[in-house]
Amino acid sequence: MPEPIRKVIFTESQIHSAVEQMAKSVLAWLKENKTNVLNLISILEGARPLTGDMANCLQKIAPDVRIKIYEIRIQGTDGHQNLLADREVKEDSLDFEALCLHSVLVVDDLVDSGLTLKKIKDQLLAKGIEDVRTAVLIRKFGVASGPVDFLGFDLNLDHQALAQEGFKDCWLFGYGMDLDGKYRDHHQVEGLYLSLEGH
Repeated sequence: MPEPIRKVIFTESQIHSAVEQMAKSVLAWLKENKTNVLNLISILEGARPLTGDMANCLQKIAPDVRIKIYEIRIQGTDGHQNLLADREVKEDSLDFEALCLHSVLVVDDLVDSGLTLKKIKDQLLAKGIEDVRTAVLIRKFGVASGPVDFLGFDLNLDHQALAQEGFKDCWLFGYGMDLDGKYRDHHQVEGLYLSLEGH
């Protein structure tokens, strides 16, 4: 099998600029809600760097903002990069009573099919949490990947266009995202990489 084609698509500085812009938009949302308290729900493992950088950026811009970070795990693939239709949300670490009191921001590294974000947002709303927004660094397939409230980059890829060029799909790695279990640590790579998978 030939080696996948890989290239840098966003540098570290571009990522940090995107995170800063997202943080400013989040602060505007909090201001609209007249609150300085924010619950961040980080989807492991991929969203950990984004969540940490966003929290730091929010505190730097607005030191009075109080942030509570929760981490949850959602099984979205079968371990072989095949997407699962049903998502299993492990929500043991969530304090729903506390979450209901303040705005909730679900943070994920990447949205592909949109199933993960939809699943967790629906579950949070069903628990009585009224104000739930989403923040994602990368959206792969534009609006086909589903709605995102705060977005870093939109790749606007197209499945048919990829297939016409001889590619089955593409994967991103670096900044929390892994490729076959490697490169998740963003300090190992200088930015965010795209890996194109052949048929």
